[in-house]
Amino acid sequence: MFAGIKSLIEDLNPQLLNTIQVEFDKVEGRPAPEPTRSSADLANMSDPAKETKGAAGLDPLDDLFPRIDIDSLFKGTTILADAKSDAWKTKKEALESLQGLLDQGSNKRLKPNMGRLHL
Repeated sequence: MFAGIKSLIEDLNPQLLNTIQVEFDKVEGRPAPEPTRSSADLANMSDPAKETKGAAGLDPLDDLFPRIDIDSLFKGTTILADAKSDAWKTKKEALESLQGLLDQGSNKRLKPNMGRLHL
């Protein structure tokens, strides 16, 4: 394990490098200890790696901050058409408008399907 990080710390003085090597040698071959502390929020949640998609796999933040569809932000605007323009000023203004739309409202979360957004 020490060999993997040795290249990152090789500029240390030899005495400190030797001390670090000795400490790594003490624990070599032993498994990593189990965590002894955990957050109360994490203790109440199930392991996401074990969850399956469906009702059990919903994002808990969806209740607090629902996801919005990005296509609804573009209704009534020419952002998509202007972003494909050859004129750099028009394209810049469209991208600034897009940034303005995304910056409105705190904690805005987008749905995972980005629809027709291809700039």
